[in-house]
Amino acid sequence: MVAKCGLWVWYGLPLVQKDGILVTTSNGVGLVVEVIYLVVFFIYCDKESERMQGTEGFLFIEVILLFSFDVGTLLFLESLSARRKATGVVCTVYTIIMHVLLALDTMDDGDQEYHCRYMPSWFSFVNFINAGIWIAYSVIYKIDIYVLVVNVVGALACAIHLIILCCSTVRCLLLPKRVVPSSNV
Repeated sequence: MVAKCGLWVWYGLPLVQKDGILVTTSNGVGLVVEVIYLVVFFIYCDKESERMQGTEGFLFIEVILLFSFDVGTLLFLESLSARRKATGVVCTVYTIIMHVLLALDTMDDGDQEYHCRYMPSWFSFVNFINAGIWIAYSVIYKIDIYVLVVNVVGALACAIHLIILCCSTVRCLLLPKRVVPSSNV
């Protein structure tokens, strides 16, 4: 998510396109929230855990790739329209991959209780509403094909995610309840 927000912040900057301040501002806020989350995670996570080491490595690679892309577009693409197209395509492809992976993550893997507990439906619902608002922005304010395509795909992915969660919730309600024996000490 850090790379996604970083890419969209870059896309909205005046170095890439004019009138992209809303895209930069909203994704900048998202980037700050994600950085705060990561700082809290790194403070409280077990320092020797595999999850901590994997997160550090993946975050380092994300930051290096993001920095390389930003510098590369500045150095090798001189016109504003070329930068906008290149950055827009990269942002669109990366974000669509993330939406698809989110939808596929909730596909039935046999562990219904996991999906009932750890995949909140409000998250998908809020993302669905967010995608609808960005679709309206990209159509009403100015036609921005990259923002439009990403959010149409995002709305569809969130709708699929919500349908899967609804089906999963119905199955969870039908699962037999587990009784944990209490110990009489």
